[in-house]
Amino acid sequence: MRYAIITNPASGRMTVDRKRSELAKAAQILDAQIHGLDTGSARELAQCAQELAARYDILVAAGGDGTFSDIINAIDPAQTPVAYLPLGTGNAMGYALKYKGGLIDIARRIRDGRIHNYDLINCDYKKRAFTVSVGIEGTVIRLRDRYVAHGAVGLKPYLRAVLRSYLKEYKHAAARITIDGEMFEVKNLLSLMIVKHPYYGYGMNVVPRARFHDGRLHICCLDSGPFKSLIGGITAFTIGNRIGRYFTGTRLTVKLDRPLALQYNGNSGWEADAFTFKVLAGALRIKC
Repeated sequence: MRYAIITNPASGRMTVDRKRSELAKAAQILDAQIHGLDTGSARELAQCAQELAARYDILVAAGGDGTFSDIINAIDPAQTPVAYLPLGTGNAMGYALKYKGGLIDIARRIRDGRIHNYDLINCDYKKRAFTVSVGIEGTVIRLRDRYVAHGAVGLKPYLRAVLRSYLKEYKHAAARITIDGEMFEVKNLLSLMIVKHPYYGYGMNVVPRARFHDGRLHICCLDSGPFKSLIGGITAFTIGNRIGRYFTGTRLTVKLDRPLALQYNGNSGWEADAFTFKVLAGALRIKC
């Protein structure tokens, strides 16, 4: 198979030369060239991905969850298989794929692996996602990005953003949630998570029963207070989140009493007072 590695020069804190150096051995293992380092915008990166998808068998996204998200939203991942080389910090996708070892080990696994069919989430007919949420995470991501832009690195800016969001920035909303025709109401929504695999960044196991290839949305609704939220955060880093109401379905709509920000694949999304999510069964082909 013919591989092409694509990476975003603007993501993370690595310089272009450092990214090229980090990816050199993986590129050699896959007999692939590294693309995207000369792009100057998200639009140029998307165009690069589209051009590569027409010429190569496997498009290997090298970066964090945001870069992987950009790639699967630029091409049709049901037609062009993709692979993932983690260069980010949170790397939820790396946990979902049960990666072990460094980039060399993962490149060998990609080369020797097979193509698997996984599901995605259709978000308002605008984006494809593997994890999405409405609620506090939108505020957390906005603050985290601000801290990172000022030089913070690792898990610290994320934890700082969570604390400030919970104590000061985030304002709860009332929500009417409908899953496959069944409706329920939430008075003080903290987070509505709709996912296809269990993980957020840094190995947080937030929806332990989620599965990547079962044709279902996996949904966790949180409206808990500070004590339960703390317990949920601790267990998410250890045995898996144990708080919130869990549901599954194929279609979900949520209507809010005020606009909230969407989070998808670790990125800041758009604000709205209503969202629709549908499962896209088998819409993601990953070689791993």
